[in-house]
Amino acid sequence: EYMGPHVEPPCPSPEHPELPLEKPTKNNDDEDSVELEELPADVTTAQDPNRPKSPISRAKNFLASEEVNRTMEVLDVLAGRREKEKQAELQRMKDLEDNIDEDGMAMDELFMFGDFAVKKEHKKKKVEPELQILESDLEEQIVKDYLERKYFTYSDFEINLEEMILNPMGTTDGPPTNDTQAYRFAFGDFDMGVTEAQVKANNATKRAKELTLLNYELYHLMGHSTRVKCVCLSPSEKFYVSSSAKDATIVMYALTTGKEFLYFEGHEDTIIGAHFSNDGKHLATASRDNTLILWDTVIGKQIFVFEHERIVICCCFSRNGKYIVSGCQDKVCRVWSTKKGKELLAFKDHDGIITAVSYAPDGESVVSASSDRTLRIWNSTTGICSIVIQEHSGIVMACQYSSDGTYVISNDEKVINVWDVKRNKVSLRLPVDQVPLQGTPDGTKKRTWTICAPCPGAFCYFLVAACSDRNVYVLHPTTGQVLLSFFCKAAVYCLSTGPVNTLALGDAYGNIYVIKFK
Repeated sequence: EYMGPHVEPPCPSPEHPELPLEKPTKNNDDEDSVELEELPADVTTAQDPNRPKSPISRAKNFLASEEVNRTMEVLDVLAGRREKEKQAELQRMKDLEDNIDEDGMAMDELFMFGDFAVKKEHKKKKVEPELQILESDLEEQIVKDYLERKYFTYSDFEINLEEMILNPMGTTDGPPTNDTQAYRFAFGDFDMGVTEAQVKANNATKRAKELTLLNYELYHLMGHSTRVKCVCLSPSEKFYVSSSAKDATIVMYALTTGKEFLYFEGHEDTIIGAHFSNDGKHLATASRDNTLILWDTVIGKQIFVFEHERIVICCCFSRNGKYIVSGCQDKVCRVWSTKKGKELLAFKDHDGIITAVSYAPDGESVVSASSDRTLRIWNSTTGICSIVIQEHSGIVMACQYSSDGTYVISNDEKVINVWDVKRNKVSLRLPVDQVPLQGTPDGTKKRTWTICAPCPGAFCYFLVAACSDRNVYVLHPTTGQVLLSFFCKAAVYCLSTGPVNTLALGDAYGNIYVIKFK
């Protein structure tokens, strides 16, 4: 760079001798500025020894001077500084890897958790140690779940602490005592502390499942003049639809007052089954006129009419509302699209008429019941049957997934079966004769189960079953113990459970009952 004849060469700074001062820049308005121009190739100049040197010659001489060498030495000093800082950073990281920090942190102050370490830093202003996570974001999430006492991870498996029975220190069995202050979960050679409040909350949650069932409200609403053929609660639990054995029209009612709200007219014969979509915007109805109709619940108009070969007995929406499965008298289960109104799949493995269908909460599978005395769990996309349940001796009258998808409940006239989905086996088999008779015994009639289902919403851990003795029972899912019973004016043949805490029943005399668990 040419800086002109009047510019002094750079000299060291008085504050930093190893650094040069900034070079002054040339102003465009300076009179002594020199503008370099390239001459054409065919132009030559005479070599006059008395003529001053050209700007190009002076620039070459400057580049060869000692000042340029001095500048390069300064740059080398700066590069050396950067290299030293880099080596210091590498050494600091190496110390961390050796579990020794700048304050002399020892090896035993690191808590090894699985494949990573958690370092405890004690601050002066805080008594409790603060955990600092080392390693990746995935490990941070694992430790976060551990701190929230959700999961304890060890090697290749994990334990849900909320599902464990936590005992106080010094005891092996029994619930925690009132004066117990510390609880431990031990595994191998180490253990983890669990606060007393967490253990009390855990045990209270388990006990609440039974205690809340002792509180309920029972409403009796005016229904129909003949047997209630179907009843279904809306997801909001503010409305319900019902139809009698002589009705080709289904009506929506207000749940608390029983006031008529909306009519759905379009079927030509008795409506046998009904089901709301999960968002409450659509209603599906199955009828003896060989059709399944999809309705708009806002205006009460038909959206699609799905034709079948014979009588449509039952139907059920998937949780996302995109599909409906129907069960028909022709022994076929069909999956329909609610957007296109087309049949997507036909499941034909049953040897008898389809009596009940239910979608799994994840929407991947469907369970269907049949007069061939079997339950079949099959894939809702491929139609491949994965499980055949042959635990009934008579026609299977009802089947339904629990709202959490952990079990399937079904019944014939003699037995209620609870099928554990994870273990693929029957967890409860409850004959009707083993249930104590409630109320006045009637020796002239034989007791039979009429219908069953999981209890509504958060109470899905328990079972509800109707019997021909005019009682509706709430049962324990593992022991079959009767927790509650409701006496109706006639035998109940249809019921519907809501997503929160409401149960709707319809009996043979046309009465509607609403039960709210608290």
